[in-house]
Amino acid sequence: MFDKYFPRLYTFVFQHRKWVLGLVLLATVVAGAGLCATRYNGNLDLMLPPDKDITRSMDFLRDSSLSDKVIISLTLTDPARTKKDLFAAVDQLAASLKPPLFTKTIAGFSVANVMEEFSVLQYAPQVLGEEDLASLDSQINPETVSRKIRGIYLQSLRPESIFMSSLSRSDPLGIKMLILNKLRALPASMGYGVNIEDGHFISRDGRHAMMIVQTPVPMMDSQRCKELATALQDKIKGLPAFVTADVISGHLHTASNERVIKRDIEVASIIASIAFLLLFVVLFRDPRVLFVFIIPLIAVVWAIHIAAAFEGRLSYLVIGFGTSIAGISIDYGLLVYIAMKRGADTAQMVKLAKLVTIDAATTMFSFFVLYFSLIQGYHQLALFSILCVFLCLLMSLFVLPLTLSWKQYPLVPAPTLGDRMREFRWPAKLSIGVWVVLTAVALYLSLSVTFDSDVKKLDGSEPGILQAEERFREVWGGKSNQAVFVVTGKSLEEAMEKNDRVCREVSRVITNGDFTSLAQFWPSERQRAENCARWDRFWKEGRADKLKGLIGASSAAYPFSDQAFAPFFDGLYTHRIDAANPDGMIAQLQERFVLHKNGEYRILSYFPDEQHYVDALSGVTRTYSGTFIVSGKAISASLAAFTAKEIRLLAPLAVLFNVVLCWLFFRNWKEALIALVPLVTGMVWFVGIMALFRIPLNIVNIVAAIVTSGVIVDYGLGMTYEYRYNLRIGTVIAVTLSAATNVIGSGALLFANYPALYSTGLAMVICMASGYLSSVIVIPSLCSILGTSRQKTVQE
Repeated sequence: MFDKYFPRLYTFVFQHRKWVLGLVLLATVVAGAGLCATRYNGNLDLMLPPDKDITRSMDFLRDSSLSDKVIISLTLTDPARTKKDLFAAVDQLAASLKPPLFTKTIAGFSVANVMEEFSVLQYAPQVLGEEDLASLDSQINPETVSRKIRGIYLQSLRPESIFMSSLSRSDPLGIKMLILNKLRALPASMGYGVNIEDGHFISRDGRHAMMIVQTPVPMMDSQRCKELATALQDKIKGLPAFVTADVISGHLHTASNERVIKRDIEVASIIASIAFLLLFVVLFRDPRVLFVFIIPLIAVVWAIHIAAAFEGRLSYLVIGFGTSIAGISIDYGLLVYIAMKRGADTAQMVKLAKLVTIDAATTMFSFFVLYFSLIQGYHQLALFSILCVFLCLLMSLFVLPLTLSWKQYPLVPAPTLGDRMREFRWPAKLSIGVWVVLTAVALYLSLSVTFDSDVKKLDGSEPGILQAEERFREVWGGKSNQAVFVVTGKSLEEAMEKNDRVCREVSRVITNGDFTSLAQFWPSERQRAENCARWDRFWKEGRADKLKGLIGASSAAYPFSDQAFAPFFDGLYTHRIDAANPDGMIAQLQERFVLHKNGEYRILSYFPDEQHYVDALSGVTRTYSGTFIVSGKAISASLAAFTAKEIRLLAPLAVLFNVVLCWLFFRNWKEALIALVPLVTGMVWFVGIMALFRIPLNIVNIVAAIVTSGVIVDYGLGMTYEYRYNLRIGTVIAVTLSAATNVIGSGALLFANYPALYSTGLAMVICMASGYLSSVIVIPSLCSILGTSRQKTVQE
């Protein structure tokens, strides 16, 4: 069928040369102009698996209050300046951050305002539990009461006693310290070492201040993230010269990743283009060879619009593969160009067209395998790549010959470099023996290869952002790895009641205070009512009278009036169950612990992201429905498990497709297996080399290797086909140049700063280089030993 219809179509195109070239030129101009209006997607979520736990965790992180915060650390750089100057700069910056990009700033809080809000006898009965009351009971004894009364007296002699003395007389046991310990939950849960001074967050060394800014900008909206970053930098420029600022925010990572990817794609494209031009122009010295170079670029431009019509916005990572795909797809044009340059006849051109078509088919099937993956980003990559390859195939077979025939250039019938390469013979048995040994060594090394499932290592943010985060950790000591325990409910009270039960359960599992929960400083209304009833029973059981007697005996030695401590005893039972003041400190703290989204309330608790904690708390999630854990390590583990499952499906499918296509092409198992030598070599050597240099595999380079399988098998097909039919149409030099262009296209990604693009380039270069070497050294040796070469030129 191919032999019948290809010549007809080929002749038809030649008969309508001007129309065909005109339509291609017009479509290319329109598609190129349309690139200016094309929008892309910088969201990495497309490349993540649709695993239930991973999806739930990523949705939580995207929707939670954690993702709408920007933290700014301000540093005093002039030793002559004081905290007063630093606080003035903080207030200046806070006042300048206004809607719509900034909705709220928190630079600290006043201790006096906090104590006014947290009236001891109003707040303590609601939040103190059994353990707290037991601690109070242990203090109601002559020794402790005497020591506290003496402390209150000595404090009254200090200049600041006007405010503190009244507090102490309404709190002789120091209950306020129990409350303040609970209110340390916010900085503890954030992992910061924060002091409060003059209503501001300040570091322990007194040279740094911190402010927390809330923004409505979604962390995954790259365009608005860029606007947010620009606005912040503009405001920071207005700070005094003696103050510097570091901004910590996921929004900066989003904007930076997009900038890095764009820059890497531009750099890789320029490097690949220059390398292609130098290779072709210097080697061929024929300006028509530029058409070979242009075809893949045209295919990429067309494919972007066609793929976008089906998939919507394409991922930047998918477009980043464009330079590699351009290098892969240039093979077909090279084969056609070299064959025509050497004066191939009609029969040879038909056989060449078969070879080029099967080469393209193996490459397209290697991408088609990605449709069996559950990852949406792989589907985009598959569609875009298949379109690129298919368009390159059509243009190489039907458009390129039109451009090559516009002016008669001398053919190359004399022996060339390709002929000399073809006639050169490596020692067959030695070549095969060395290959077997090296492949066995690589196979052994591959047993020790590691897999890195940490998606954070694919973050390509610029060094300035990472350095700012490192400085922040050095100053504030923030915990870099925290996990979140999430409790859900249809109403806030339902979620808080469940959270109270969870907190009690967790306290039996984690006893060292590493679990920070809302229940510790503001439990549910039901729990607060129970605490109030317990408080009343506690004092009515004779402890109020006992304490009054002990205070009376101890205060006799000091000039206290008889009614000095009456405010405490008069207010013991005056408490009431109140909701949190919406403008008060409790409401601010709740923002860290409560999330309301789509009619559902989520209560968040924090703990170190360590495996033994995750394992222990996983049992709690099984006990309480509507609870789950968001953990970076758990996400990495799920990602590793999902990736391993996908690889067990995709890799065999890629191999199976290649094996079937090879057999269909040759209809001979011996020749089909010889043609598969580069595939085996590329895959085994890739894993072995990665293990040798202790470079871990990841979700990106594994996919790149699977995709490359369809490319390197082309080398084997071409070389085996050449030796089978003794074609002598330049297949050896074409394979060599194809490998060179493939390595150039993929190697350009080695100059990328974005880890995912670099990882892709590394995998593809290793696979292609090793596959090529085996095709030009091992395949001829196997063909000579096994006798696949037909020692005649096929003219039919």
